[in-house]
Amino acid sequence: MATKHNEILVYVARHGTTDLNESNCFKGHLDPDLNGSGWRDAHALSFYFEPIELGSIFFSPKKRSRHTAMIINKAKVGLPYHGNGNLQDLDVGDLGGQKKTPENKQIVQCHAENPDDPFPGGESFNEFRGRVRPMLVDAVRWALRSGKPTLLVAHSSVIREAGDLFNKDKSSTKVLPGGVAAIYIEDGQLRAEPIFKPE
Repeated sequence: MATKHNEILVYVARHGTTDLNESNCFKGHLDPDLNGSGWRDAHALSFYFEPIELGSIFFSPKKRSRHTAMIINKAKVGLPYHGNGNLQDLDVGDLGGQKKTPENKQIVQCHAENPDDPFPGGESFNEFRGRVRPMLVDAVRWALRSGKPTLLVAHSSVIREAGDLFNKDKSSTKVLPGGVAAIYIEDGQLRAEPIFKPE
């Protein structure tokens, strides 16, 4: 790990495990809650963040993210704590709930190569980027203004987007459920890397 806690501007935590995670299914607009493993993930994140002085917490309103953030926030009495719809997962529409088969992954790849084409019943990659990237940049600004890091509790697609935005590599920030990526400044550039439970 190249970063130290006092250098980090933004933490982006992935919600805890759901049954759909364990079944290797797309989630998108679906709203599964944490399963038993997911609640343990959330408590492990709470323990991880306990010694870190945060400026604020923002979370996706999906149950899996909201409940993960709720557990973390219990140890942070008085910390600003806000839901934000811009942190929701990439909406893969009709693929939600389906297995991540090679055929379905090919559908996702086709949409990635044609980022203006929305998933049937969902959104396009560019629509997703248009709401997530400003949120990531705003989180950096809030941290610089407050002098304390911002925590975003969101989804794997949001964390991968941070890797794409700051490293030009989606895979550079992949973490397991309950994992964390960090955004920091290195040589005058914003960078991101996984720091807890890398995938």
